[in-house]
Amino acid sequence: MNRRVLVVIAVVAALGMTGCSSPTGPDVLAREATAEDELPEAVSLVSVDTDIKAGSARLLATHADVEYFAAKSSTGGSACLITVPIGLPERWRAGCAALATGEDIVTLTNFDDSQAKLINDGVDAGQPKYDGWTQIHPNVLVSSR
Repeated sequence: MNRRVLVVIAVVAALGMTGCSSPTGPDVLAREATAEDELPEAVSLVSVDTDIKAGSARLLATHADVEYFAAKSSTGGSACLITVPIGLPERWRAGCAALATGEDIVTLTNFDDSQAKLINDGVDAGQPKYDGWTQIHPNVLVSSR
């Protein structure tokens, strides 16, 4: 077989293998948990339809008396955003979405009608589509819309 054909086949095979890898979500989900990553007791993931993996929550930011956590789904194919108002933890919200190669992962509406958005690593939050959003963490945008 021609050497060029072998090289092309090898390159295509390598590209195919990298294309099969699934996105892992924000890098923060890979770090070791600390004591501050623990969700408040009022946040019960047992009855949540989002299938959040126990112990996977990571505190990303605290902003305007709300804690913002990222978490993994138990299937590993989704990332989740959990918002917990300080002083009103029973009004927590959570949302999960399948990981993709796009910029936005999940947007959820908080108890006060503000919104929070979990974004992938390296997203430029200065893009026009994010006008009206405030970046409070490399992976979290908030809006009072």
